[in-house]
Amino acid sequence: MTLEELAAIPLQYTFGYSAEDHGLRQYQNAEHRIAKQVYTPRKISTGEWGKGKATYMLTDTGDEFDTIDGLLDAINARSATK
Repeated sequence: MTLEELAAIPLQYTFGYSAEDHGLRQYQNAEHRIAKQVYTPRKISTGEWGKGKATYMLTDTGDEFDTIDGLLDAINARSATK
């Protein structure tokens, strides 16, 4: 799989919440067994949102990755073992 193919996989919103100092959103694609979680900090004094940080996961193994490249490498490694 290429990075372009991975980016084209649709993710469905599955869960999220907003707290006083952050927000969290989770997305998933069950067919490809991948998930993405975005944590966004929020300044309590102003309510201003910061920059979100995404993490990725293979839902069949539970392996987590800090970058989309790490997720892509794991997907390709998983495919190579089949």
